[in-house]
Amino acid sequence: MTKYVVGIVTLFAITACSELVNEVEGTFVYKGQTLRSVEREFATENGTFKKRYIYSKPHTVSCSATDDADCVAAIVESRMKAEL
Repeated sequence: MTKYVVGIVTLFAITACSELVNEVEGTFVYKGQTLRSVEREFATENGTFKKRYIYSKPHTVSCSATDDADCVAAIVESRMKAEL
């Protein structure tokens, strides 16, 4: 639980100091299921970074914009936590 809270606080701190500069909608396939995704590019004083948001039930997950394995892990973790 602490890891989850720290992750949210860190993500909030990063995005609070950044500006959304681009957003592209797409899809992500997980176990044959096509899920809606949005890739967002943020600008900070140190440059830009991208995050992918996948609308997977029961929760939307955020993950690497370039690493599909990271997104699969985020979906699995979200669904496992929902079962608890």
